[in-house]
Amino acid sequence: MGEPPENNSLFFKSIFLSYGSKRCLEKNSYLLERGSPANELWYITQGTVRAFCTSYEGEDITLFYVSENNIIYLESLIPNSVIVQDAQAITPISFYALSSEKFFQFVKQDMPTFQNMFSHMLGRIILLHEYILCSHFRESSKRVAYLLYAYYKRSGPVIPYTHEQIAAITGINRISANRILNGFAKEKIISLGYRHVKILSPSKLSEIFNSIGSFSRSREESL
Repeated sequence: MGEPPENNSLFFKSIFLSYGSKRCLEKNSYLLERGSPANELWYITQGTVRAFCTSYEGEDITLFYVSENNIIYLESLIPNSVIVQDAQAITPISFYALSSEKFFQFVKQDMPTFQNMFSHMLGRIILLHEYILCSHFRESSKRVAYLLYAYYKRSGPVIPYTHEQIAAITGINRISANRILNGFAKEKIISLGYRHVKILSPSKLSEIFNSIGSFSRSREESL
């Protein structure tokens, strides 16, 4: 899954509308099955898709949403790859499908665009990786602390996630995420802004998820 950087959106759109095959799916339809061959990219022209994975308890955990004017199935750019995430249309969607081979013909001569595509795809892979790591913590506060700390170490103190996105990535409900984030803010560990979180004390975040708990024990048992 994934989407292109905004400054390349018009370039990609022109490729798909000119050479792609138009298709439509009804609301609540499931997209390509996870694990099936990834052979083509989809450019969404209308509607919204949610990418999700399944928790240990069998519940669907929403990872992120992809709306119109974005590309999904960037994993098809990797030879012999498969679909890595389940997805569902939460509204009726229209899209243009284009084979990865044909897409490569248009972008491989533009190296900056090519690099941006893979950089964005890597970001989505990291997002999925973070969910997997967060799921090892039983305590919700440790999941949130780990997610914030991991993003801080990778990209700096300003985290462009909403409360809803943090709840989705960590696999907890939004009410719990709000409570935890407000608690961290009250303790001056973070500050909360519009659609972002700023880390004020990464060391205190680290103390939270490094305290004695289920993840520490499971990690020791694996050594």
